[in-house]
Amino acid sequence: MIEIINNTLHIIAKVSNSKCAYLLRMNNWDAEIITIYGDERDKYTLLNHSMIDLHNSGTVDVEAVRKLNAFKLLNREDSIYSFLIQDIFSIRERNESVYLVMFSEKESQFSSDCMDKILSIINILSFQIKQFLELKRYQRVSIKSEPKYDAELENTFDLMSDWERSFNSIMEISPDLIFILNKDGNFILINETGLIELEYSLTELKGKHLTQFVEPAFLNQTVKALNEILSSNETKRFETIFLSKYERPVKLEVSGKTVVKAGKIIGMIASAKNITKEKNYEEELKKIRPKLMETERLIHIERKRTKEHTSLIDELNRLKSEFISNLSHEFRTPLASIIGFSETIESDPDLPPEMKIEFNHVILNEGKRLAKLINEVLDISSVEEGSIVLVRTEFDIVQVLQSVIDSQKEFAEEKSLEFIFEKPEEEVIIEADKERLSEIFKALINNAIKFNNEYGRVRVTVSNLYRELEVIVSDTGIGIPEKDLPYIFQKFYRVSRPGTEIPGTGVGLVFVKQIVDLHKGLITVQSEPGGGSSFIVRLPKFSKIEKSEVES
Repeated sequence: MIEIINNTLHIIAKVSNSKCAYLLRMNNWDAEIITIYGDERDKYTLLNHSMIDLHNSGTVDVEAVRKLNAFKLLNREDSIYSFLIQDIFSIRERNESVYLVMFSEKESQFSSDCMDKILSIINILSFQIKQFLELKRYQRVSIKSEPKYDAELENTFDLMSDWERSFNSIMEISPDLIFILNKDGNFILINETGLIELEYSLTELKGKHLTQFVEPAFLNQTVKALNEILSSNETKRFETIFLSKYERPVKLEVSGKTVVKAGKIIGMIASAKNITKEKNYEEELKKIRPKLMETERLIHIERKRTKEHTSLIDELNRLKSEFISNLSHEFRTPLASIIGFSETIESDPDLPPEMKIEFNHVILNEGKRLAKLINEVLDISSVEEGSIVLVRTEFDIVQVLQSVIDSQKEFAEEKSLEFIFEKPEEEVIIEADKERLSEIFKALINNAIKFNNEYGRVRVTVSNLYRELEVIVSDTGIGIPEKDLPYIFQKFYRVSRPGTEIPGTGVGLVFVKQIVDLHKGLITVQSEPGGGSSFIVRLPKFSKIEKSEVES
């Protein structure tokens, strides 16, 4: 009977000039080609199964089929200019129909004139199909009588028998690759998404082993994963990379499970998610992560800096008020002495000459002290306004330090302090502002004496480095608390020493720091309460900027 149907289909194809024609039998869940003329049946498998939903909804027509993605994919592979699908036999109680499907390379081929020519032949074919199905129903005619039947195809029907309808819906709408392998690992079916991703047609994939499309570097682990799936009844997941038709790597996360019939594994069904973008994102994230960590660290630093800045403003306001109070006190003390002794001299004409000399000496010293305070404040303001210009000359810093030490020896002897000056034998020539450096070292040595203990020691050490000069002023005095160390070079700041009242305005070290900065140098401090302090000053011996300007 099938031979008669083949002959009739052949005649219809010839009369209608069809490139390909086949008879498609469909029910609620299955679609199979009864016989085909002019092409391979496997080529149309995806299209046929995509039409099941149309069949169930009763909208199997040319326009509806043309809208299917499977038809569009088929049309890209093999241009179809004319297409016809026609129901030629139906069994309503089983919702089963047989359709005549024809393709032509000519435009408008299946016109009304063409259909008039083949209508009588179609009627004959319809009658033959009716007889064939009835005979098959009672005698279970095997599809083995078809010319292109093989055992592989029988397994395909077994794999797709019970859950065909649901599977077809998933195949059509799934954004993931879905494919079926036989027990040997060869492709039987793959959905449209898979064909598009791998850039192959179903015909090119059909019957090929999955590992033929795996990147060599992932071959061993893919084979191992397939063997694990085929040797168990559990869903297994693994990652691999397929190579598309044009050698484009496609990174996949595959989930597979065996299909078992009569206790035997007859194949495997699997879905694969394209994780190429995710993996690329991971690689990019690995590159970005250090930058992100660095950015977060910088943000944290900036937040901390902002917080510190706010705290610093509050602290500066407090220190400013305290400074004004301290400065007022420092001004009042010498002024009180000057005014008091002056009034005494003026009010008592009979004051002995020796007392007048002593009072004048006090007035002179207090006046000098007051002038010094005023000059310190004015110097800081001048530095901040940028009005101080360094007068650079070349001189021996050792001689300058020796002169400063000699001027402070009397003050040191009052507290019975030991003075140690460690210096290199050779001259240490430096290009700097001699007067300003003399002032800052005098301030540092004066502090070392002022805040030292009786019978203590002051050490001044000079180191002649390659391009720098280092001067360390150390003492064995009361030291500086750790909490105060970050702030001692800030304007208005005074170290809080409960129970110890040592006069001072808190501007001396500020001036020292500003002069060192103007010389492009660096000043640091090491100290601990009760263990003394060491101030380290590092200065470039020559100005690079000025040297380069002179040379140019």
